[in-house]
Amino acid sequence: MVYMKRLAQPRTWPIEKKEKKYIAIPLGKKHTESISLVCALRDMLHLVKTRKEARNLIRENCVFIDNKAAKDEKIAVGLFDIVALPKIKKFYRLVLSNGKLQFEEIAETNKKICKIIGKKILKGGKIQLNLYDGKNFISDKKEIAVGDSVIVDIVQNKITGHLPLKKGATLLVISGKYASQQGKLLELEKNKAILQCENKKLEVPKKNLFVIG
Repeated sequence: MVYMKRLAQPRTWPIEKKEKKYIAIPLGKKHTESISLVCALRDMLHLVKTRKEARNLIRENCVFIDNKAAKDEKIAVGLFDIVALPKIKKFYRLVLSNGKLQFEEIAETNKKICKIIGKKILKGGKIQLNLYDGKNFISDKKEIAVGDSVIVDIVQNKITGHLPLKKGATLLVISGKYASQQGKLLELEKNKAILQCENKKLEVPKKNLFVIG
């Protein structure tokens, strides 16, 4: 397992820095927008007390991320990923609130929101969409653009909805100094956007935005 010193952990991690010296680094996703599964189970959800207990849960196929059985306590749980423990009927979504990653308990669901980070035209005119969480889909929906979000059915593994990045859309800022702020899109330029957040306007890099409504 790869570690970092807790004093150097991202500000988005809601974990006590002085309790222990080291903390597990999530593998496979951006650190500021994800947490390792062992930290999720032990330090945030308090479902286990030790790394060994977390590993045992995983080995017994008790933990699922986006409807897939987790195989390793080091893997990353990313923003909007769904962590399910069906044997005890517990379901959680990782969100960003008040500048921190947090788990919200939810009802059992097969729906997940995800951002489009890449788009490629394939032979025959089909389109490959690359998603924020590492998934890829083949689609014929030419209107879906990089920066938009889609609703994914994680059970049937297909896109069921489209949330375009356009004026009036509800956006979440996922990184930078305004991380966790939400607002309506007022203006969109090549590399930045203007958001109306309550009674103030924010100028945010386009890459830091996530369409949520």
